[in-house]
Amino acid sequence: MSAHLGQMTIAPVAEQPRPVGVEWIGDVLVTFGATATPPARRPGAAWATTDTAGDWRLWEAPPAPDWHGVPITRLAAGDWSGWLLGELYGTPWPAADALAVVTGHASPNTLNGHFLLLAHDAAAGEWHVWTNRHASLHAYYASDGRRAALGTCFRATAGAAAGSDLDWEALTGFFGFSFCPADRTFLRDVRVLRPAGHYRFDGRGRLLSAERYWQWQRAVDERRSPEDTLAEYAERFQTVMDDLTASGRVAVPISGGLDSRSTVAAIGVDGPPAPRLWAYAYGYQPNSIETRLATQVAAARGLPFTAFTIRPYLFTSLPRVLAGVEGFQEVTLSRQASVAEAIARHSDYLIAAHWGDVYHDTMGVAADTPAANLPAVAYAKFRRVGSDWLLRHVAAPHLGQAPEEWLRATIADELARLGPLGEPDFAIKALKIDQYGPRSVSASLRMFQSAAFPRLPFYDTRLVDFFGTVPTELVAGRRLQIAHLRRYAPDLARVPWQETGRDLFDDGGFSAGHLARRAAGKAARLLSGQRVIERNWEVQFLNPAGQAGLDDWLLRPGRRLHDHVDVAAVRALLADFRRDPWGDKRSYAVNLLLTLSAWLDYMAGELDV
Repeated sequence: MSAHLGQMTIAPVAEQPRPVGVEWIGDVLVTFGATATPPARRPGAAWATTDTAGDWRLWEAPPAPDWHGVPITRLAAGDWSGWLLGELYGTPWPAADALAVVTGHASPNTLNGHFLLLAHDAAAGEWHVWTNRHASLHAYYASDGRRAALGTCFRATAGAAAGSDLDWEALTGFFGFSFCPADRTFLRDVRVLRPAGHYRFDGRGRLLSAERYWQWQRAVDERRSPEDTLAEYAERFQTVMDDLTASGRVAVPISGGLDSRSTVAAIGVDGPPAPRLWAYAYGYQPNSIETRLATQVAAARGLPFTAFTIRPYLFTSLPRVLAGVEGFQEVTLSRQASVAEAIARHSDYLIAAHWGDVYHDTMGVAADTPAANLPAVAYAKFRRVGSDWLLRHVAAPHLGQAPEEWLRATIADELARLGPLGEPDFAIKALKIDQYGPRSVSASLRMFQSAAFPRLPFYDTRLVDFFGTVPTELVAGRRLQIAHLRRYAPDLARVPWQETGRDLFDDGGFSAGHLARRAAGKAARLLSGQRVIERNWEVQFLNPAGQAGLDDWLLRPGRRLHDHVDVAAVRALLADFRRDPWGDKRSYAVNLLLTLSAWLDYMAGELDV
């Protein structure tokens, strides 16, 4: 058991052999006009040239001990060679389906799954890349005017064909929104490929075209009754979950919320769960309500289950965290890094229920909001509380304009790219999934990927298309999801929901009396000094080792961070944070400064331990 974890197994966990017949790869990179070996994601994953012609060279890196990598399917047809990275859902012929897209016999919109498709046309001397609808597998493009590169690893792509100039517009977005907006990254010469994108490059790596092959659609089915909507959702969701749990050793994370509970509801419907499945949960204290509720959910379906208590781990695990999130997410958000070794022992795939809460609820935007007001609404929704310090002390000195002006203009531009969607709430939801999803949430998926390859039920196009037809009032307040659990998994609906403290058959909702009791209980704990640990940063920072780690990464003389941020301002911020860690949301600024500081060392190859 790792030193940073407490662990309790409540059901037998039999480790299963890894699947045979599946080829795995760490990363793929195509360089143009560059011959030096690029830096790898992690030590032990050295690049090897597998093909070359003219100005381009194809590199492949194997999985590393702490980088599980991605399944790969190799394709060939006539003058075409292709590489399908990841998995396609809902098809028994993934290679044939991918080849049909590569050769122009099918639309890329026919592909469904967590994938990236790369292909080379030898006749035309061109390279093509297709991202999926959510761009859930990142691909990067770098060019400094002399060299170019395409790859799945940011550090390798940048190292092959980019300069070292930081992109302060991207960093402004990172500070203000917690993600780099549009297709920007921390470096001016490197861009990330957008969702639902088809990109063409010539034999020298020059971008020839970039088009979006799928657009968000809002077509509410007014004729379908609420009962019929529930039945159709249940059928689709069960089909998706059956596909995603049909093969391999699969880990099932469980929390006290509804999304993971919904995935468990679709497991073991026709009998006991397969021995290939292993469930787990983690909390921040031994008596965590999250692990207590997850234990009940797992027990209701007889799932082998382990409960973990997260201890301080971050500063000894930063190399693994940075290699996974690549700097594009606050490093304390990837708490799955603390259980990565256990995940890797028990599974090769993992059910990640990301975006379930977004599709199953509203964005809180009034139906009569004028279209002209939506950019302001989007800005208010995305702007992070606690970002003022970062924008004032870090972004503003480098940006050349007021950070708020740039943030407002950029989010308005990205909203306009989606086109008119009719319904204000759905428009903001689509924007969040299109921007925040690929740029931040996908970083969490890569943290899982360090141990097991994630399978994503709520990214499945069968569900995405369905939610485009569901009236907003049927998902408001998680109505559809709760109805599904009540009808099809009453045993799980009887387990209290962490957000309310009550089971799903309790129709009281968020009653004033219940909320008052919860607030009173929290106030009593605060007065007694018994603060409930609710966030990973509290576990990682609020202890002697965490304070020493922050001092090292933010204040140690010679840190690269000080080339961009005034060290006196950082020292004052840390002093305020230690005096009152929760005041003014200072934890957000500290978190992002730590992320930037560690990223600078990671890119320089000085975090590879």
